[in-house]
Amino acid sequence: MRNISLLSIILATVIVASCSRKAPETVHNIPDHAFLVASMHPKQIYEKGQIGTMEGLIGKLDHPVMRQIAKDPAASGLDIGEYLFMFVYFMDDEPMFGTTAVMKDASKFTAMVQQLANEENLEIIEHKGYSMITPPGENAAMAWNEKQLIFLASPTLVFSAEKWQSELISLYDLPREEAVTSIVDFNDFTKNMEDMNVWFTGDELQKILGKSGMAKGLDMQLPMDLKNNYGRFFVEFADGAMYVHSDTHFSDEVTKATETFLVAKDELNEDLVELAPGNDLLMAMAFSVDLDKLTRLMKNFSPPEIDSLSGQVEKMTGIPGNEILEALNGDFVIAVNGASEGNPIPVEIMIGIGLDDKTLQDKMMGTVGNMAAVEQEGDFFMINANGMELYSGIVNDIWVITNTPGYKDAVTGKGLDKTLGDSKFNDFADGSMGMYMNLDLSSYPDALKGMASQGGSLGPVKMITESFSYVGVEASNKESDMTLVTMHENENSLYTLLQMLERTGSLHR
Repeated sequence: MRNISLLSIILATVIVASCSRKAPETVHNIPDHAFLVASMHPKQIYEKGQIGTMEGLIGKLDHPVMRQIAKDPAASGLDIGEYLFMFVYFMDDEPMFGTTAVMKDASKFTAMVQQLANEENLEIIEHKGYSMITPPGENAAMAWNEKQLIFLASPTLVFSAEKWQSELISLYDLPREEAVTSIVDFNDFTKNMEDMNVWFTGDELQKILGKSGMAKGLDMQLPMDLKNNYGRFFVEFADGAMYVHSDTHFSDEVTKATETFLVAKDELNEDLVELAPGNDLLMAMAFSVDLDKLTRLMKNFSPPEIDSLSGQVEKMTGIPGNEILEALNGDFVIAVNGASEGNPIPVEIMIGIGLDDKTLQDKMMGTVGNMAAVEQEGDFFMINANGMELYSGIVNDIWVITNTPGYKDAVTGKGLDKTLGDSKFNDFADGSMGMYMNLDLSSYPDALKGMASQGGSLGPVKMITESFSYVGVEASNKESDMTLVTMHENENSLYTLLQMLERTGSLHR
């Protein structure tokens, strides 16, 4: 019996090892100064999306060879069963875009390129075991051999043929210690790859901000060196759902320095979830942040105009903005449910705000009393605004404002029949921020469906709601997860997404 168990363990280990995702050898030709690397698995994209060409996904390409590859990668000689990598690095302080793919049939690829070279008057150069197209005075070049293809292009740089050859050969002959695979975090990234993936480093962030124009007219010097800090995105297209995971890996130095910038608390305040109704949930969002950190961050990075905001808030509420801010603790929830039968308003909305100073409600009710009828009923206020009844009260240090009938009696008595913790929102409530949105229009109240159809706006909305059931997001300081569930559980989510884009005309033709 023991021998059988041992054999089972060995077999299981072999199976797991053989099924694990392994990056192809082409990754060793990506330089370690690449600040962004993206990967995709062409075969998985083809099969899951049921597509025959990459043209619609990639769009217009100027290079004739790349156009032909995008048209039919399977017939190009490249191995679509291996990950294809795209990367970006700086050369002469300008961005260089690279693509590398595994070669499956070099003779087929060469024949395709030869035909295009004849049509486009391009010269194929044989050099040091590589075939190259390096046209002088152009901003793109490529090289291939029996193992792989490397394609380079720059939006700004134009090189001589010799310069292109030198750059391509340097990548083919790249020492392992100068490759991106010498970075531990990148290797961990490749072990977790899904259908589409992105890895990036903060090494060149200051230069990227400058080149992009995002910092134009602003003094946006980074407060610390972001080298050896990384971020990753992973996208998986499954049957009935699309999953997106992102995370960041900070160095010890940056982790210590950014403690004042990471404003999210460790987890949501549980009372936010339990005080919000979830009986017929259409939308919900909740977050818990460290308000002191957030306030300091806003002061450091906000434009001067923000100083006048406190005065504007005081004009509207009668309470200075800084006084309101000091009364809050950073907890917030909003839940929107379909209204119960007999409610003249199609939705029931509940807003919950965490308080450190409970007198804020009394002050605010004094201001509201000048505009609407306000009566106090025990621990709650009842507001009658043009026939619409609202409840305002403080429960477990959460200031609750809602139009939900019977809410006051429920939370002060036996509790709500169904809370956010009993709804789909609870699947996204383990971080410091959670969000859920019901995208199934057929489940919405009739009044809302009627409003959506007015003015001819139902068309785009209907396309989305016919394709997707709901979306949920869960996030914390260093990672997040998004789930998009489709209406077709037996259909791959990529196919569903592409079909919707095709109907809306969003895909390139």
